[in-house]
Amino acid sequence: MMNANKNKIYKSYDSNILEALFLKYNVSKYYIRQSISGAVSGVKPDSIKKDYAKMVKANEQTISNLLKNVAD
Repeated sequence: MMNANKNKIYKSYDSNILEALFLKYNVSKYYIRQSISGAVSGVKPDSIKKDYAKMVKANEQTISNLLKNVAD
């Protein structure tokens, strides 16, 4: 008997960061998502992946700082 639940779980990426990378690299958001996931390789996808990681970390740091300031 086959499993009735065949829903694929997709990784979601921060849409604001995708937009920033889209403007910076002038490539499709699909290509950006493929670069981040590692589906494509090369110099540009590596740069995109590194920039995405930096931007996610900066976002998390900003949110952390805001929460810290609100708690004070």
